[in-house]
Amino acid sequence: MIKIIIDSQYHRGQFDDWLAGGRVEYKDKKYYWSAQNSNYGFGWEIRPVSEEDWDNIAEDEFSEIIKLIEKCLYEHKSEFRF
Repeated sequence: MIKIIIDSQYHRGQFDDWLAGGRVEYKDKKYYWSAQNSNYGFGWEIRPVSEEDWDNIAEDEFSEIIKLIEKCLYEHKSEFRF
């Protein structure tokens, strides 16, 4: 099971962009992430907060988690379980 928690999501008027951050609970561990959406049609850019913490996740699992985070951000909910 993957649990995605969005701790914050807000619009910065002076830059006309969105920032978000939160954590993923997966295989009894917590992984933190941050994201930015510049409103220029590129979508959310999601990054691990501490990349070495994410090292034990396979690349295909990592890609799937990033896609799920992006989906959650577009749905504007604060917690998801997959």
